[in-house]
Amino acid sequence: MSQSIDKNLMVTVTDFDPNISDYLKKYPQLESLILLNPGQTIFPPGNVMPINPYYYKLTEKINNFKNLKHLRLQSLYVLDLPSGITKCKLETLAIPFCPDSNMESIVTKLKKCKFLKEIDLVSVVLSDDKIVLLKKSLPHVKFINLMDDLSFDEMEN
Repeated sequence: MSQSIDKNLMVTVTDFDPNISDYLKKYPQLESLILLNPGQTIFPPGNVMPINPYYYKLTEKINNFKNLKHLRLQSLYVLDLPSGITKCKLETLAIPFCPDSNMESIVTKLKKCKFLKEIDLVSVVLSDDKIVLLKKSLPHVKFINLMDDLSFDEMEN
């Protein structure tokens, strides 16, 4: 009988960070990781920051997940990325950037992610010129926004 290997994990950051060593042991072949805000973020309409943003610093130990291909940060605003992100095999990334995000540092690191194919700009609160800079700096990457792709009118019909 073969042993099943779980390659997907969805967890709050308040559980993930203090227990990362346990997760590394339990999910050595992890390919898909969704890190969740431990609370609720209230998003106002338009390109403005939420009332109660949750700023998150992704651990440098993320590079210990050698097979990580898909990373989604759900309602977590990131000011910078760890250097270790470049050692992951990331293909897709969903990351909320904000006006305080160090985009120059982030772009420098993302350029070194040689497998990166797609970035979901969900919940991004950036000026148009910073988004243009991001897209120009990573021409090989497809940029999407899954929330923009949702049509609630279609869902009602």
